[in-house]
Amino acid sequence: MKYRDVARALKKQGCTSRPGKGDHEVWTCPCDQKHRAVVTKPGEISPGVIGDAIKKMACLPKGWLQ
Repeated sequence: MKYRDVARALKKQGCTSRPGKGDHEVWTCPCDQKHRAVVTKPGEISPGVIGDAIKKMACLPKGWLQ
């Protein structure tokens, strides 16, 4: 899955981002600022990182990343 697709889905759910180290970006959930996922910026994102983001953003509705 491409970064832009993940970023678009997170923005649609109201998540905000801030720069991380290097090419990483930290996304924060709108619920209470406790759910955070780190996603790499350019190109393709590995399935492991996608799975980790889905687990960490547990407060988002099921199927938010389709």
